[in-house]
Amino acid sequence: MRTIIQLLRFLKPFFWEICLSAVLGIATISSGIGLLGTSAWLIASAALQPSIADLQVSIVGVRFFGISRAVFRYLERLVSHSVNLRVLSRLREWFYVQVEASPSEELHSRKAGDLLNRVMGDLEIFENFYVRVVSPVVVAVVVAAGVSIFIGVFDVRLGLILAAGLAVNGIILPVFSILITKPLAKSMLEMRSDLSSRTVEWLQGLEDLQSNSAHDRWADGILSKGREGGNWQTRISTLNAINSGLSVLLLNVTVLALLWIAIPLVTQGSISGVSLAVILLMGMASFESVANLPQAAVMLNSSLEAGKRLFEFGERQEIINEYESLPEFWTPSRVEVKDLCFEYEAGENFQLKDISFTLSQGKKIALVGPSGSGKTSLVNLILQFWKAQEGSISLDKLESSRVDPYLVRSYFAVISQSTTLFSASLRENLLLADPHAEDQKLLHALKMAELEDWFVRLPQGLDTWVGDQGLRLSGGERQRVAIARALLQNRPYLLLDEPVENLDPTTANKIMATLFKLFDDRSILFITHDFAWLNQVDEILLLQNGSILERGSFKELDHSGGRFAELRDLQNQSLV
Repeated sequence: MRTIIQLLRFLKPFFWEICLSAVLGIATISSGIGLLGTSAWLIASAALQPSIADLQVSIVGVRFFGISRAVFRYLERLVSHSVNLRVLSRLREWFYVQVEASPSEELHSRKAGDLLNRVMGDLEIFENFYVRVVSPVVVAVVVAAGVSIFIGVFDVRLGLILAAGLAVNGIILPVFSILITKPLAKSMLEMRSDLSSRTVEWLQGLEDLQSNSAHDRWADGILSKGREGGNWQTRISTLNAINSGLSVLLLNVTVLALLWIAIPLVTQGSISGVSLAVILLMGMASFESVANLPQAAVMLNSSLEAGKRLFEFGERQEIINEYESLPEFWTPSRVEVKDLCFEYEAGENFQLKDISFTLSQGKKIALVGPSGSGKTSLVNLILQFWKAQEGSISLDKLESSRVDPYLVRSYFAVISQSTTLFSASLRENLLLADPHAEDQKLLHALKMAELEDWFVRLPQGLDTWVGDQGLRLSGGERQRVAIARALLQNRPYLLLDEPVENLDPTTANKIMATLFKLFDDRSILFITHDFAWLNQVDEILLLQNGSILERGSFKELDHSGGRFAELRDLQNQSLV
């Protein structure tokens, strides 16, 4: 019930259009019933050879209902699909906001293919929610009640028989369908999610699969999942076929029951023979209003299961007043990390423990240590992608948790070892950093990132497409585009996570010299395994097993004879 309420909430802004659509739907079905009823009266009356004048009204009525039914159907489809598409648009926007605002721990626990299936598959299911679930129920109730009352005027028993037939078709069969298809709908969505995840992984790792001769095995797994989905779909289609057959059977049984009661009434003279034809054909036509409700029940189950998957993210409970109101051009003069402790999941060993340091204006701090010691996790905590269990991160004296995360991130330019480029032009990827930058500024940033020689060889300059995830660029070129982005952002703090990992030594040295020169008056937090540039920083923190093992300046640590000095000697020996 909660899921239905949440889904109906998206229809609230379109209440009057929905009412109009329902009225047009009722008018469409009513015109069809009127067309058959009037036609029955006209044909039956004409058989008695009355004056043509007595048939004029019914002749006009047949023409009116025939034309109006087509017009009302067109208008009903126009309005209902307009509402449906806009509701889907609102749902997509809402879901994007939920995903974008979700904490990293929630997103990292999900497969990319599963999220893709929610965006594409689950949302597409809602194309049927309003058009074939919500609106038809309203139309069926009104039409069934109206026709039953109209026929009941001739004889109460006739009205009750028709109402009973419509109720079985519009209530009993849908309830039966809901009970049967509930587990089917859930299994179907889970299978689609798994299939989507496998397909995305297959496409992303196609080169590795082919190089390891594992392509066929992986493809067989996808085909197996596809066949499983086909089996589920066959079961649902079989149920829909059974419902269609039962609907026709109920229609015929109801018509026979109407005949059983109506024929003696004609014999007794209670109703005319012409009226008998009208009653039967109107009764048959009224089943159009409930014929699709069993199928709508199947779609309702699919919609509810898809809704549960979407609403798992929960509505974003963000109250702006919870965040501190800061001056428009306020910039923190320092970032203080104090007694920070962090673990990815409860019960795991701490990824970081008792980390403390202060990154003041113009200060350069380097984080060194073996892989897995928590260096990148610390950057993610500063950017509020994760939440620490203990300790604090403060901007000046204000805890960053009390500041809007988007505002916190606006103080930091980040160059990480994994760069994401979007399937767009080089210009569009650079404008992510500065949407208002002119071409001259973009070209200057590329020059600072040692991309000038590469840029002049591009066939379309800044309009050159970089490929899906930037795959038309080498790893080093993607990294330098990320550096150009950071230069365009021009922010007070720079976070460097192995920024020249994929570059040759000559280019790496040039870029590092550029970064330290351009950001001489800015604060830098520098994560690296290369000790070559550590003499340029003010303080070095050596992390091991999530804790600070040693800290101090390059000279102090180099002469201390500790772990830092050992690592530096090992690196010098490897270079030799």
